[in-house]
Amino acid sequence: MINIAKKTILSKSKYTTWIKDELSITKTKVKKWLVWDDLESRIYEAYFDTRSVVIPIPVCGWSFLVALHEIGHISTGDRNTNYLREYNAERWAIKRAKKYNISSTGYVKEAKEYVKSHIIHDIIHCNLKVEKIKPYVLKWLNTTYKNISKEIEVAKLK
Repeated sequence: MINIAKKTILSKSKYTTWIKDELSITKTKVKKWLVWDDLESRIYEAYFDTRSVVIPIPVCGWSFLVALHEIGHISTGDRNTNYLREYNAERWAIKRAKKYNISSTGYVKEAKEYVKSHIIHDIIHCNLKVEKIKPYVLKWLNTTYKNISKEIEVAKLK
């Protein structure tokens, strides 16, 4: 059940209207809306089997992009590797946000770091070979196999 404060925010935000449109287009349900400012509840998720998401109530461009990211997991359907799931969700979210004239260089920068962290995780913990990283992902990250290899060596030292 949505409390009164959440209901008020949900009914007044243009971002919420846009997210509801995207949910409808992608046939995705909201399992739970979370208050954006609530630091305790910043765990957003996508559930492929039920086509549902736990997303923030979008109150600004950044929270709108985060909500789109989770919907992007459902929409893009790629389940192969962690880094590709995150890459596809980020790219989808950024592209969809442009439809609403929403863009954030800060979000894009953080999204790239997030994807890169998943590449490093997949290599260290999931036996992904550096050579198997998709070239188009490296291009988006503006990096190379060599640079990723260096970052992995640094990460292993931590």
